[in-house]
Amino acid sequence: MSKSKNKKVKSGSERFYDDTNKPSYKDTYYNLVTRENLEGVKKIIKNQGYYDSTTINKIQYRDLNSLSHFFLIVDSPDYTYGHYAMLDGIYLNVNSIIPEWHGKFYLSIMIIRKPTNEKVKLFIAPVKDIEHELNHLHWLIEHINKSPDYIEKSMKYNVGSCEICDLDESIKFEVKKIFSMEVPTLILDFDMGQKDLFSYDRGTITKITVNDKDNFLQYKVGQYLAELNNRYIKKFPKHVELIKSNLEKEVNRQGKTLFGDNCMMLLMMSLVTYFSTLETKGVCYEVGEI
Repeated sequence: MSKSKNKKVKSGSERFYDDTNKPSYKDTYYNLVTRENLEGVKKIIKNQGYYDSTTINKIQYRDLNSLSHFFLIVDSPDYTYGHYAMLDGIYLNVNSIIPEWHGKFYLSIMIIRKPTNEKVKLFIAPVKDIEHELNHLHWLIEHINKSPDYIEKSMKYNVGSCEICDLDESIKFEVKKIFSMEVPTLILDFDMGQKDLFSYDRGTITKITVNDKDNFLQYKVGQYLAELNNRYIKKFPKHVELIKSNLEKEVNRQGKTLFGDNCMMLLMMSLVTYFSTLETKGVCYEVGEI
């Protein structure tokens, strides 16, 4: 009996959904994110329940640094974390525009938060912050293009959606995001002269300038990990020790190449140094409630 007779013949439907014929994520992104498709994408977002109508109407298109993207501008009275720009990822069915794409498509939309507090504007660098997010978007597109399963994993394992039974996989996924996408962007930030770090507490912004790249990376990555830890604890308050153990194990594994052995301890100690430096050498500015 020939081997060919043992093969299962695919139906027309199976051939149609064969992933070997699926376009790359990168090609699909640039074919989807165009000025001509803006209204169509807005309609998809509305039909799939993301954002309210007022917010959807604010979405615009532009191309900066040869990177096309959708963005929207909102007024923001809350500037506790100081992010002028950020990426919001949403999962859309886009085959009404790109018929060749099947399944959910991960679309990043840049949210630009205009501060309403005039004093806070002194500490915002809009051009640099947007540049940071564009660099982040670039790394994200490249990463998903190389690892298309990122979309499915993101839907299942992101900290906001995961179940406690998937905690281990979720932590692996979130830590990988930090080391594979945030770290390269932070390195670019530093190399482009973005060396100021800020902290807000009870109406006061404190600024320090970090001129050592290793310290800069340790402070920032340590902050990301502390925020990630807090998000998991908030979601699963009965599993604090399990979260701590799994997070430490995964950070030590993924961060070893960049930061060496006992990576988690190094990064947490860097935060102690960071807050000590803020207290002893930071320059303070009274800005009131933000």
